[in-house]
Amino acid sequence: MRVLFRFLLRLVAPGLLAGAHGAFASVLALAPTSHGGVHVIDVASGDGSVLQVANCCAVQAGSVAADTASHRVYFLANRVGGVDLHAFGYAANGSDSVLALNAPVRLSHLAFDAPNHRLVGLGVGDDGSVDVLTIDTATGNVTVTGTAAAGCCTLRAGVVAYQATSGLLFALGRRSGDSNDQLLAFAVASGGLQQAYDLGTERVVQLVADGTELYGLSNAIGSDVQRIGHFTFAPTFAFTPYSGGASACCFALAGSAAIDHANSVLVALTRADSAAATFQPRAFAASGTPTVGSALTAFGLFEDDVRLLDRIFADGFDGP
Repeated sequence: MRVLFRFLLRLVAPGLLAGAHGAFASVLALAPTSHGGVHVIDVASGDGSVLQVANCCAVQAGSVAADTASHRVYFLANRVGGVDLHAFGYAANGSDSVLALNAPVRLSHLAFDAPNHRLVGLGVGDDGSVDVLTIDTATGNVTVTGTAAAGCCTLRAGVVAYQATSGLLFALGRRSGDSNDQLLAFAVASGGLQQAYDLGTERVVQLVADGTELYGLSNAIGSDVQRIGHFTFAPTFAFTPYSGGASACCFALAGSAAIDHANSVLVALTRADSAAATFQPRAFAASGTPTVGSALTAFGLFEDDVRLLDRIFADGFDGP
């Protein structure tokens, strides 16, 4: 009877959730389970994938990168003496593979390079240098393509966006001597810091690349209104915020943002400026007040319209 009740509830729930959670229609999250594992869940409904990574893991903040064409999410998990790369297939016949990385530096940022089917990222050396690197997803081999000078930059942990069209990996930080935050553009092929763009009075907390476009979630210094905006690089660099936004908001979890193309919104995992506040997904549109979802504990967000499988039998909950 309990299983039948759960099945009927799933038939009813999508209709109940459509109004409140429509803005999260194709957004998934890598999230912890109640018994120490991780799994992928649908942000709108909370439904989870059939496979769980059990007894896992110290997931590194800002290290979640998704290969949505293959319905696979990569993430870094810290362990004693090193770091592991997990490749978690979350659709039908899911699987989890683990590779011990030979990284010569502390990995701090990760993104998926779809055309080359590899991961790209940044690592920080003991001397403060920033390494640009690639990771072979089949072998776990880490290749450093170049190193910026020692003390190059202080980076905002986990906030990164990769633009495959230009081969640029964008991060946020400051170089020695900078008085404002910078949008830092690293060339993956050469490994160098190609450009630093002064953000002026903007405090950008999330970056999302979409084809040739780059978007950010930001508030002006001295303002508590968080809103999305668009970066342009020619003829001059500019960050242009859209109207609307969320007041008295928000602390954004590093790297937890995705564009939901079905609803034309940028979804971020945020919490209000209060120590007692819980994290919630917020869907920021070009105008108006963001749509706020239910409380959510997660490590990263990404867009994929795959239908996640039912978790009843995976949980061992198949009795009366």
